Amino acid sequence: MKKIVLAGNAITADILNAYLARDGRYQVIGSTVDDDFLQAGRVNGAESIPLSRLAETFKPHDCAVVMAMGYNDLNRVRESMFHRLKEMGYKIETYIHPDAKVYTEHALGEGCVVLPSAVIEPHVRVGANSMIWANVTLAHHCTVAEHCWVASGAVVSGNAHLSRNCFIGVNATIVNEVNVGEYGFIGAGALVTRNTKASSVQLARSGEEHRFSSQDYVKFYGV
Repeated sequence: MKKIVLAGNAITADILNAYLARDGRYQVIGSTVDDDFLQAGRVNGAESIPLSRLAETFKPHDCAVVMAMGYNDLNRVRESMFHRLKEMGYKIETYIHPDAKVYTEHALGEGCVVLPSAVIEPHVRVGANSMIWANVTLAHHCTVAEHCWVASGAVVSGNAHLSRNCFIGVNATIVNEVNVGEYGFIGAGALVTRNTKASSVQLARSGEEHRFSSQDYVKFYGV
């Protein structure tokens, strides 16, 4: 059983801790965050250690780290922690949940997290420290670069490319051969059919209030 320290102590860490508790391959022995954020959150049953004291509490050769942080500042916070932990000598674990389906022949990048019911099809490439949430589909020959976050239910279609530090929202769809520029933000439910520029934002408009009341909408359009 591999001993794991979670990098993070907020909601993402709490969720990953729950998954790991049911995975016989791992034992969570603690969590770590920057010293200033020690009091910001807690992971049930996992002692939170300030990063400045991590090496004296859990030595690098005794454990591995699972990246369990959110997507703050377009994943820059995750990226910074990832590199600092590596510089301290920690191995960053690539965690694939047992219920995920990974068919690509390419090794996933160091520190990736792949959650239940995600499907990674043949010939997909995933870069280091990227989060692939539950029910995501990464279709054939697509590429997800390093430090990306792909939220639940999103679909990245065949031959599409996500550049580094992208955020892809819940149920968003990137169609075939589309390139999403680095630091791109794709909102929940968005359908992206063209290449996007670096640091651009694409949002779905389907959530806007309709001019008809719900009663009139049902009357004229049905449900």
